[in-house]
Amino acid sequence: MFDSWIDSTDYRTLFLLDRQVRVDTARLFPPTGIRKDDLPLWVKSAGLLVAPSMPARQIAWLRKSDGGWVAAVAMPVRSANGHSRLTMQLWLPADAVSPL
Repeated sequence: MFDSWIDSTDYRTLFLLDRQVRVDTARLFPPTGIRKDDLPLWVKSAGLLVAPSMPARQIAWLRKSDGGWVAAVAMPVRSANGHSRLTMQLWLPADAVSPL
């Protein structure tokens, strides 16, 4: 993923790591406001399940040109019924992740 990123040894902007973090998904994916009893059963059961806070693996910190930081994370998710799974690759603001 970072093969083309050229990082200076004097002023590093990319820090690779591998650690467990918690992602504040409520902030990133706010509720739609749709009432659950208005949704078809297939949406409630087969749709992506996003809890307000979810575990993930942080793989890097990357410094932005304005001095801030973004976290690169891999967050496993599943459907509400557990039949489908995938890993979301997310770039998040620094305050959206916290160590476990």
